[in-house]
Amino acid sequence: MGDRRTISLPESDKILQYCSEIRMSPTSLLPSPSHSVANNLSGSVYTFCTEDNLEQCITYIDQELRTIGFPTVQAVSKNGEGRKLHLVSIINCIYELLQRNSQTMRSNEEVETQLLKINGDLEYLQSIHQRQKDQLEAAKRENCALQERDRQMQCKNRNLLQLLKNEKEEVQKLQNIIASRSTQYNHSVKRKEREYNKLKERLYQLVMDKRDKKISIDVLNYVGRADGKRSSWRTGKTDAKNEEEMYKVLLNDYEQRQKQLMVENVELKKVLQQMKKEMISIVSQRKTKEKLEDSTGTVTSDIEEEIADSSKENLSELSCEAVREQLISSIRQQWRILKSHMEKLDNQACLVNVPTPDENGLIARAEHEQELDKLISEIQQCKETIRSQQQLLKQQLSVPRDDDTSKLLQDCYLLEDKERLQEEWKLFNAQKKNFEKERRNFTEAAIRLGHEKKVFEEDRAAWLKHQFLNMTVFSDHKNLEERKVPGVHFSSEQDNCRLHSRPHDKVLASSGDYSRRPSKALPITSSSKHSLTQIESISWRDSSISPNDTDFLN
Repeated sequence: MGDRRTISLPESDKILQYCSEIRMSPTSLLPSPSHSVANNLSGSVYTFCTEDNLEQCITYIDQELRTIGFPTVQAVSKNGEGRKLHLVSIINCIYELLQRNSQTMRSNEEVETQLLKINGDLEYLQSIHQRQKDQLEAAKRENCALQERDRQMQCKNRNLLQLLKNEKEEVQKLQNIIASRSTQYNHSVKRKEREYNKLKERLYQLVMDKRDKKISIDVLNYVGRADGKRSSWRTGKTDAKNEEEMYKVLLNDYEQRQKQLMVENVELKKVLQQMKKEMISIVSQRKTKEKLEDSTGTVTSDIEEEIADSSKENLSELSCEAVREQLISSIRQQWRILKSHMEKLDNQACLVNVPTPDENGLIARAEHEQELDKLISEIQQCKETIRSQQQLLKQQLSVPRDDDTSKLLQDCYLLEDKERLQEEWKLFNAQKKNFEKERRNFTEAAIRLGHEKKVFEEDRAAWLKHQFLNMTVFSDHKNLEERKVPGVHFSSEQDNCRLHSRPHDKVLASSGDYSRRPSKALPITSSSKHSLTQIESISWRDSSISPNDTDFLN
């Protein structure tokens, strides 16, 4: 601060004027907040104290200073005339107030700077906290992703282990099957070799017996050859050579005959397999319907399936006689089931006289046409009402009225007509949607019916074809048996067994075990022939039924 010098002025009656001259140091030349505050408050001092209320202001300031703790600014005069201002105490009070003001301002500045630092630190800590929070969230998400990936890998590992286990089991099964088939093949090869040796011995015996027993014609007058050469002498070598050639010719004929019979047997097996599959499909369809209609039928069908499966599984473990009996019984059972199913379909087709909606809820054609006519009539009525409303609206608009009344009436009529038209349009759109839906359903039903009819015709043609092929095969086989050569008569029984082993081979093929087929075949019994004739009669009778019958198709 600078040095102060007080200059006293002459006193007046009411106002004590003084002036203080301040000698400032070089640091006091800088602008300070106290100077600005003093300049701002200079105007308020003159408004606070005037010449009229000087005494009251001095008294008020004296009281306020004493309440704050400062000494009084008035002193008793020496003359005893009254109290007057004490300049020293006033200057001390002012100086103390200035000191306190400067301290307060410095403390405020320090507090503000500290507050700014604290705010900066707080913002920094908040940013660090937000960053750490984001890092924590990212770490949690990454942890969840890793856990999910770990779980997926564990599931995949379990699935791969299960697949590996299944593949090992499958490989073990295949190895067992290969081993069993190899042993069976070796046994069959040995059996074929033994049969070949027996056939060769039998052929030799037959040829030798015929040579000894046959009645021949002796040539009396030998006719020479056309070329004039003499024929060779009959010696042991020529006889052995001719005998070997004869053996070769007979063996070649026998092999060709055996190949033809094998091809024919394979074709017959294929036909029988296809026929058995169709029978099983028809019977399975019937069983599914019976399951939906009657609960008792499910029990019987399940029992039949279990019996059939058990019989198929035990075919390889039984003897030839037991296998023959099981095959005959299974074929008879399938034929009986098929016969009952066809009779039921025939009865249903005879009972149905009026077309009814099918299972999908599709309506008949007549009902569909009636609904269509009804909808068309409703559309015509709607059009007529709209046309009449338009005419009335034109008439209303053509009548001259006042502007206000005409506008009001026009707005009312337009609102009513608009609401009514909206309702009618909604009804019309709903009816149109229903009509489109019914037309689409009818079209789908017609297409489905055409497909079902086509499938039915194809199935019936295939069925009749298989029946015809079976019948022609058996007739051809009988003719072949009648035309057999006496020299190879011993193989007729074996060929007949191979030809008649079709039902047996078919059952084995359906069970999936061709390798365990017994060598002994089954003959065709009278019951199987009777069932064939029954199926033929049923198929021709079903051809007369209308394919549009939905119950028959289903």
